[in-house]
Amino acid sequence: MREYTDKLTDLTKKSISDFVFYNCGVEQCAPNQFYGPKRRDYHFIHFVVKGEGVLEIQGAAYPVHCNQFFIVPAGEVSTYRASGSAPWRYCWIGFLGIQSTQFLNTLMQCGPQRFVLNCQDATFYQTRIENILRIAGKGLSTHLRSNGMMYDLIGTLLDELGADDPAEFGLSIPFQARQYMELHYHDSLRISDVAAAVGVHANYLSNVFQEQYHMSPKQYLDRLKLQKAQELLLHTEHPIYIVANSVGFTDPLGFSKFFRRMTGISPTDYRAQRREINENI
Repeated sequence: MREYTDKLTDLTKKSISDFVFYNCGVEQCAPNQFYGPKRRDYHFIHFVVKGEGVLEIQGAAYPVHCNQFFIVPAGEVSTYRASGSAPWRYCWIGFLGIQSTQFLNTLMQCGPQRFVLNCQDATFYQTRIENILRIAGKGLSTHLRSNGMMYDLIGTLLDELGADDPAEFGLSIPFQARQYMELHYHDSLRISDVAAAVGVHANYLSNVFQEQYHMSPKQYLDRLKLQKAQELLLHTEHPIYIVANSVGFTDPLGFSKFFRRMTGISPTDYRAQRREINENI
């Protein structure tokens, strides 16, 4: 088995990104080799290049053969097993992020069996995954290139299946709200301000945002502010009051209480601890 997992960005930051690469690999399985039952925090797609096997998910079993692919969404418990007589060779790609769920749902609507679909030539996708494996490394260049290759792979798959253009999701109210928060997180922003900006009531925004992104607008905004604050603490020498102002807190004490609630430690201790860890790596 050949496998590569991107470790440049931690899982917390990946989960609130739009659409980010997690891992990929290629494997020739032994007869009856299986994985699971197991739950993962990221989505993944397996392309079957040769042979066959079975995917078990949500209480059902789906036979999968050459030139098909199977999808396992994040949070789903699954088991997949190679055939005893014709064990599969497959390649896979894993990804996560808020927008990734929309792309996955679009794919899953392209066939009668949500979790198993046909593709014209699985070796086409294997070649692209092997390209990622060839550049595998720990640097920023690998991170950026692997994400670019993943975008190309998923875009090609959507195009092959004739899927609806995922850009349509950009017109949704939750997406507009998320974009607004990403552009204005550094202001003293309230969810009522976000709702007003997209032209809906705050309660309605909370309901549709939760439905699309599986978190409330407040949770998303808090995570966004925390992520930006952590980046500033790690990569700048700005004093705490400037970091606080930069993520929408006019009161440094209020920012420190927020940061401690979210992480369990103060901003000053976080900066010191993370820098010490980075120096020892």
